[in-house]
Amino acid sequence: MEKRRLKRMLGVGIVVSFIPVWISYNGYIRSHTFTLSGAEPIKHEQIQPISGKVKVNSNIDTKVIFTDVESGKTYKIGYLTPGTHETIQLERGKWYQVEGSGELTIRPINVRVE
Repeated sequence: MEKRRLKRMLGVGIVVSFIPVWISYNGYIRSHTFTLSGAEPIKHEQIQPISGKVKVNSNIDTKVIFTDVESGKTYKIGYLTPGTHETIQLERGKWYQVEGSGELTIRPINVRVE
């Protein structure tokens, strides 16, 4: 009986110890999620991926193009519909110009306005 109780307490302790980690991670992602919006199809903000993978969603049907500011190389998401998201691999630490229509929600990134 004592062994069973010890295992249960250990299991509960492990689960409880992951709660602060999960809360911290969600706060970090939330603080690095930005919605680029405007009436113009081309956004004036530049983004920098934090981890290399960037998740993008939009409120309207659109294609999204990321252009490397230094080299001019482009990365495309062919077609994005509302309610769906796409993940694209970009080089970490580089700045990209984003082109797309509607409100583009992109995460996890840093943003600068030109």
